[in-house]
Amino acid sequence: MLGNSVSQTLIGSQVQVLAQSYLDQARLQKALQHLEMALVLYDQAKVTFRHVADAYQLFPSLAEVKNALNQARTPQTREEGALRQRIAEVYFERAELLEKLGKSGKAQASYKKAQAWGYEERYPASIPPAALLSVSNASAVTQTATSTSMSAQAKSDLVDYLFEKALLTLSSLKIANNPSLFLVYAHDNPTHGKAEAETAKYLIDKLFQIQGFRLHSDQAPMGRPYSSSPEELKKDGKLGDIVTNQLCLLPAQLIKEVKPVDKVVVCSSEVLGSYLKWKDYEKFHHELQEAYDKDLKAYRNDNEQKDALAIRQVVNKFSQEKDYKAGFHHVLTEIAFLQIREKYMTGEHGIIPVSLTPNSYEECLAHFIPATTVRMEDIPRLEGQAQAGREVHQNQSRHGVLFKLIERLLVGSNEAKTFLDKFWTGHGKCISLLNKNSTLGGLEFAQLLDGIFDGIQRAQHSQLASILNQQDQELWVLKADPIDALKGQYFSALTQNEAFQETLKLYVAPRCRASINGESKTFELLLQVQAFLKDKKVILLTGDSGAGKTTFNRRLEKHLWDHKKVGDAIPLFISLPSIDKPEHDLIAKALKKRGLSELQIQKLKKERFVFILDGYDEIRQTQNLY
Repeated sequence: MLGNSVSQTLIGSQVQVLAQSYLDQARLQKALQHLEMALVLYDQAKVTFRHVADAYQLFPSLAEVKNALNQARTPQTREEGALRQRIAEVYFERAELLEKLGKSGKAQASYKKAQAWGYEERYPASIPPAALLSVSNASAVTQTATSTSMSAQAKSDLVDYLFEKALLTLSSLKIANNPSLFLVYAHDNPTHGKAEAETAKYLIDKLFQIQGFRLHSDQAPMGRPYSSSPEELKKDGKLGDIVTNQLCLLPAQLIKEVKPVDKVVVCSSEVLGSYLKWKDYEKFHHELQEAYDKDLKAYRNDNEQKDALAIRQVVNKFSQEKDYKAGFHHVLTEIAFLQIREKYMTGEHGIIPVSLTPNSYEECLAHFIPATTVRMEDIPRLEGQAQAGREVHQNQSRHGVLFKLIERLLVGSNEAKTFLDKFWTGHGKCISLLNKNSTLGGLEFAQLLDGIFDGIQRAQHSQLASILNQQDQELWVLKADPIDALKGQYFSALTQNEAFQETLKLYVAPRCRASINGESKTFELLLQVQAFLKDKKVILLTGDSGAGKTTFNRRLEKHLWDHKKVGDAIPLFISLPSIDKPEHDLIAKALKKRGLSELQIQKLKKERFVFILDGYDEIRQTQNLY
């Protein structure tokens, strides 16, 4: 397949081995019923295998034209078929695990990904299923690859493919800030105008594919069905669920289960603008504002409360009573909540306006969202260009809004910024070339895509290498025996401590005097300490400043490591003045400073130690650490 040498080198030497290691560890942890740990490892395996697939330019099954373009470049090899099979297995086993953990929504999404990658219960022993091509597909490949002209629909299909490939690449990126998001829109209602609800649902579906987004809407509820209000508020269970879900739009938390989201995308439209002309909207908003203040006060008095009763009473009043219900729509609750959000979070409200129809920002949001707020008008703008006779591809406006939203939501992700900067440059060139060249063939387009994504890959390889190195270290830490890890860290640090190395060259073993059974004796300190350690729990070593106590303690640690046998206690030197609040979790803090993970520290709790605590007189401790 097409690809640069750096990509192939990474695949051959490191990435596939690392991905398989994650998968093997995940299966082991799953068998041991360590399900949470197994899920983390399956996620690591998924991301790492997808890096390999990206380099081979392998993708899940998409539309026929997209598969045709893939196969037109170079037929799939047995190795690529095996890789596709492995990715399908990772998604399927991950889905099974998510079901066991009670995460059915994520499990279903993972099952679909497994199916898209060609998962089957039993693969043919000789040929991976993804390598089997029908005669009809082969003829489609030939037709697409050798075409000398291209229809408007074919160009639109190719632009769709460009964005699907970009979305797949984005979905493999790690998102550091893990933002939560709610998407507000009006459903179709022709009597009130155009809503373009399908575009809103398209955005929800695509954003849901991005790893790390926590996405909510009336199509993806985050709340539970309402069940703890007075009886007169229980008449409409569906209403209860919608209101619970909408509470995340408010500026502060009102119930235990629902927290405010980070960002809100508002899809304004003719229908939403028409709803907002409801004569009772201002009264509705005013009463919700008062109810919010009441529920907030109640939550601050009892943060275990499970419902916002005052708000629910207001919504129930306007949605059920005959004087109001004719003009009520649930999306108006969301807009009213956003007005409250903007009032309390001015400048930091996180509201992103997206216009689905012309002039809809003015009709829907201008009364509380300042005109200076960055908003997206791509859909009506490109629709206007199409009506004026300019060439606009079928989903071009949706794609543009989607990726601009992603750009806004992933602020702070260096990987995403690198990708998006390169992608927008390549996307502009691609659209320009398609518009100018009506004879562009499928194979030429595939080469154009390779140019775009090869540039992205080159920009990300240094980041990828860093990620892989970090993952390799994490895997080593996961597998490594904690005693070996501690010993390795000790001797590694020792070789780098030039000052201590020089001290050891000049070191003279100290002698010491002690009163034992009333008799004063002088002896070699190291030998006597070793004898004491066999049957004493605590030894206090005192001496004048500069007498060599710290040097002896460090020399003792080295001597114990040098002569340690299996089953012997682990020596650990701790400089007490270097530990913040040593009276709390002293040992865990010291081990973390040595580079050990939480998991390794937990394992070491079962081991015996010789703690060498230095500088006890320097910490002015008023309580006994022992």
